Amino acid sequence: MKALDDEQQVNRLPVDDPGFHQSWFPVARARELGSGAVLGVDFLGTRVAVYRGPTGKPVVQSAWCPHLGADLSIGEIVNGQIRCAYHHWRFDDAGICADIPTGGKIPRGARIFTYPSAEAWGLVWGFNGERPLFDVPRIPGIEERELAFEPHLRGVRPVPHLVPTSNGVDFQHLRTLHNLPTRAPEAIEVFDYSIEYHIETASYRQLGLITGTNVFAQYLRRAGVDSFMLFAGAPIDQQRTRSFFVVGVRRDGDRDLWLQIDRLRSFVEKLLAEDEPILNTMRFKKGVMVASDRHLSRYFKYVSEFPKYGPPGP
Repeated sequence: MKALDDEQQVNRLPVDDPGFHQSWFPVARARELGSGAVLGVDFLGTRVAVYRGPTGKPVVQSAWCPHLGADLSIGEIVNGQIRCAYHHWRFDDAGICADIPTGGKIPRGARIFTYPSAEAWGLVWGFNGERPLFDVPRIPGIEERELAFEPHLRGVRPVPHLVPTSNGVDFQHLRTLHNLPTRAPEAIEVFDYSIEYHIETASYRQLGLITGTNVFAQYLRRAGVDSFMLFAGAPIDQQRTRSFFVVGVRRDGDRDLWLQIDRLRSFVEKLLAEDEPILNTMRFKKGVMVASDRHLSRYFKYVSEFPKYGPPGP
């Protein structure tokens, strides 16, 4: 995919469009979707029902029944279809009404919006739009099959999802807040739907990747040890974000993988605990910027140009 020049004009929806960015958003940990389980998740200013369809693939659908607006997530799965608890209307994994017990012709409007969905890195993802604009987020430097990893739900933050993601290119705060001896890259590459960078010294290597406006993933090599992380947020509404993170190490050698993962998780949780008192109390705005904020400023420009989609239904 071709990188965008800073001055290149991109055909986007207006930045004040009331929808949400067209990104892949995590809605749940995959292990929460046991056989027959239905999760109700507040998402993108609305609510979705999340379950596994007849093939085992996760399904993410609007939770509001088109009959009278009952919450489908308190229903159950019958023959691989979600059944409303109120009048037992059933909908297939494409959102089409498959059965109304009282009989009669099924109305044309008897369908629910179905988000494109995927399962990766131990998370279930939903894409905000009718079809994905880009692939599911990845962690640089590794394939999922090569990684031993753990997905975690961190909780809810009272800030828009783009704010925690900005940490991925806010190199100043790594030194001031976290006291990490890192340096900023000379340049970052900005693409249509991602931002990438590479930092390397004699004893340190970092590959950083922002996907969409809500996922930051990185590969780190410090003192000869490789580690992999992914941080992702999903908007509950315009001001609240449900946050997840994934930590992992390579599946090779005779190391105690889970001990390595536990140490990495402790490191990540320390960083998050340092971030949260600030993120959870800030009144975010893009204010006065300085030269050392050049990468952060470019991220905010990228976000302002990112396409949006209005959530369907109530």
